[in-house]
Amino acid sequence: MKKFIKIFLGVLAFTACEVVKEKKQEKEVSKTTTKEVNRIKPVYATMETAQVSSSDDAADDACIWIHPTNKTKSKIIGTNKQEGLIVYDLSGNEVFQYPVGRVNNVDIREGFVLEKDTVAIVTASNRTSNTITVHKVNPDDGSLEDVAAMPLKSQLAEIYGLGMYKSAKTNKIYVFANGKDGNVEQWELFEEAGKVAGKIVRTFAVGNQTEGVVADDFYGKLYIGEEEKALWKYDAEPDGSEERKAIVTTTDTNMKADFEGVTLYDSGKGKGYIILSSQGNNSYAVFDRITNAYIGSFGISDGAEIDGTCDTDGIDVTSATFSDYPKGFFIAQDGANTKGKDSLNQNFKLVDWRKIETALLLNKKIK
Repeated sequence: MKKFIKIFLGVLAFTACEVVKEKKQEKEVSKTTTKEVNRIKPVYATMETAQVSSSDDAADDACIWIHPTNKTKSKIIGTNKQEGLIVYDLSGNEVFQYPVGRVNNVDIREGFVLEKDTVAIVTASNRTSNTITVHKVNPDDGSLEDVAAMPLKSQLAEIYGLGMYKSAKTNKIYVFANGKDGNVEQWELFEEAGKVAGKIVRTFAVGNQTEGVVADDFYGKLYIGEEEKALWKYDAEPDGSEERKAIVTTTDTNMKADFEGVTLYDSGKGKGYIILSSQGNNSYAVFDRITNAYIGSFGISDGAEIDGTCDTDGIDVTSATFSDYPKGFFIAQDGANTKGKDSLNQNFKLVDWRKIETALLLNKKIK
């Protein structure tokens, strides 16, 4: 990740993001050409989380836990890469904090069998110890419990990005961890004496610095961003082919390095969208899940009460149905959280998926 100099984040990030944060809602969100500006559609945040407790560059990534019986109790799990994990409710209030270290990326998968219970497992890339943290979600209140049998010590020079995968073939759950040198580890998770253990089952090299990663469990595919070059598609199975396909490059229309967070909107039956954070022009690119064709891009602009996003790292999305979000919601880290002329600690912005669907005419396009 090659950001603006973080020593002066409060000033520099706001200045660099003036195009994104200007309060002219008719304008598109971009710092590129007029043609590209007209292509990138503005949407506005519905909710924002509380600020992280650390200043400068701190918030990074988030994942969403859906309560199995009462969706109003669902939680957003975010990272403060200076301190640890944070759990928010759906109103953006911080409800739990876990000072586990400098965790960078976080992801979640349902369906791990632990002591005969089926639980949701949350993993994160911990740069303090160069490990993968492992927690389960307690369904009563959405709190996290450390369930690692032992530290999952990465062999990467510096662990960085992370994403999870559940195989439709075997029901096994995996973690993909990557580093700034472009190397990737695939870990298999398994139960050991009532805890979660893991082993490396595959390694490969993407090329240069990577971070954002998402797995498509339905198709057994892995999407990983090489920050200065391309979004790549690989086989996600540990014995899969190492051949890859470039979905988009940093020089394509409406794209600009760095490529950061990657996520997947599941419309059901294998349909949906892959979403990529194009940090260099503060936008989010949407691709068809099946064909990987580029559909369009949106940016989160300043609204009447909530500012837009800039310099986004991690993103996530859910298609789960809520009373306030009948088609789910999208969440993005904001690298320059502001209120008026004040620069605040970073946070996460949430957007009703219907706003994105309307802006990009997704209901009128092939899904």
